[in-house]
Amino acid sequence: MPGYESTQWRGSVISIYREGKVEVDFNVPDGSSRPEKGPGKISSGFLNFSQKLNRDLTISFINTVKPRLYLDGFGATGIRALRAEKETGVRSVVSERSFVSFQKIIENAKSNESQIEIYNEPFESIVSKFHFDFIDVDPYGSVVPFVDIAINYVSNHGYIGFTATDLSVLSGSLKDKNLRRYGTEVLNNSLRHEMGIRNLLGFIARRAATLDCGMEPMISMWHGHYYRVIVRINKSVKDAESSLLNLKHINLHEIKDTVYPDRYIGPIWSGKMNTIFIEKEMVFPSTVYEKTSDFIRKLKNEDMELFFTDLSESMSRRKINLPSTDSVVKISEENGIKVARTHFSPTGFKSDKPLELINTLIQQKKG
Repeated sequence: MPGYESTQWRGSVISIYREGKVEVDFNVPDGSSRPEKGPGKISSGFLNFSQKLNRDLTISFINTVKPRLYLDGFGATGIRALRAEKETGVRSVVSERSFVSFQKIIENAKSNESQIEIYNEPFESIVSKFHFDFIDVDPYGSVVPFVDIAINYVSNHGYIGFTATDLSVLSGSLKDKNLRRYGTEVLNNSLRHEMGIRNLLGFIARRAATLDCGMEPMISMWHGHYYRVIVRINKSVKDAESSLLNLKHINLHEIKDTVYPDRYIGPIWSGKMNTIFIEKEMVFPSTVYEKTSDFIRKLKNEDMELFFTDLSESMSRRKINLPSTDSVVKISEENGIKVARTHFSPTGFKSDKPLELINTLIQQKKG
């Protein structure tokens, strides 16, 4: 089980965190008894507990595709690269521009008897030194400044993992900033987190195309304060043009439900978000708990339809009481409609016949 302990020694706080097969020493923020949750602040040796699911997802993906050389370009404590080496056997490199964090990573590597390669360099420098076929981009703030660099240097058919924490921008809460940063118009409504991920994927696809590269989303997830996507980069003009076919302007009023405004948004990614489940069976290390692996497997349901069906919004706008989850599943099965829960909303479903699902539930309530 993951664990955390903090002790005082000669006036200093020594904090050890156990996750997977590693233990890391990290810096506790001033005035705090444990690491911060949320997107975090720029500080040396920072460790974010709430990113454990992110790390589990990454380790499981690495264990499945087995890249030749993995880079954690924003090391902090080095926990991601350490876990990659210890739990998947993949050669791992970690880089950190902060000298204090760099020293912390060296200490953590020694205490875990790890052979990871450690560099005190900024991301922009380390990516050009090796032929990485998996590059991890998990900066403080937006991933935008690092997207082109990662795409340019990753190996052909290699993978890039992006962790974005600017959710309020990507999901449309800050419209002007989203337009300036991502060049899109999106709606901030109950579909906001699938909207945010598709906005991010669309941006990556457009930037890849400018470099004559295609982009395939391998796995996509929202959790709390961040979006996590892992994409594959295919370096050819043909793949670039193919990817761009998935960039579309969407009218939710037309394709989802008339409760949404009759207007076009985008351009956003309209294609699949979890290609890995089409290509491979996920191989989970023994360090990833069953609850986590079950959650990750269910991400494949997100490709049943473009945007989930938010029954709460659809029913409440029509002044109809929302049926229970069990009732939705039962009614769907009786009418030959396939449904699955979405991780984007507690009242959301993915369906192979979304419009028919809404109409069927309305009729059941009227009857």
